Amino acid sequence: MNKYYFIFLIWLLPAYFLFQGGYQVLTYYGIEQTYEDGESYVAEVLEFDVKQIAAQTNGYVIIRFNTTSGETVTEQLALPVQMAQVIMESEQIPIRYLADSFKPIVMLTVYDLQKSVVLVNMAVSSIGFLVTLLVAVYASRYAVKRLRDGDETLEIERLDTANA
Repeated sequence: MNKYYFIFLIWLLPAYFLFQGGYQVLTYYGIEQTYEDGESYVAEVLEFDVKQIAAQTNGYVIIRFNTTSGETVTEQLALPVQMAQVIMESEQIPIRYLADSFKPIVMLTVYDLQKSVVLVNMAVSSIGFLVTLLVAVYASRYAVKRLRDGDETLEIERLDTANA
């Protein structure tokens, strides 16, 4: 197998960014749908933890609340450090809940921050997609050219005529 076929693997990068961007779009619309159409509840904080691993800080919160249908919902939600700071001291958190949404639980105290984080993620994914798409196009052109024409042969010619 020719080594230039491996260059086509670069198409995995734009595919990854496209997948990530799609996930962020679904997350954004799920947050919006839950906020607009969901029911309001007050959730009890069961556990809260913030972890710092190297230069990255994140955490989680485990909440529990009862729906109007009598169902008890217990859920663990991931929290970036910005959101964790907002709800750190809270024992109860106002939420919106919509069971059939892509993101069924939205914490009202961090709703605006959550939306802005998702919008930034969408922008980063879009930029990453465009850049890797351009790189993949040029790399594919190069690979096709090398597969069609073959490797360049390098000829070394001695120009001095002196006795060697």
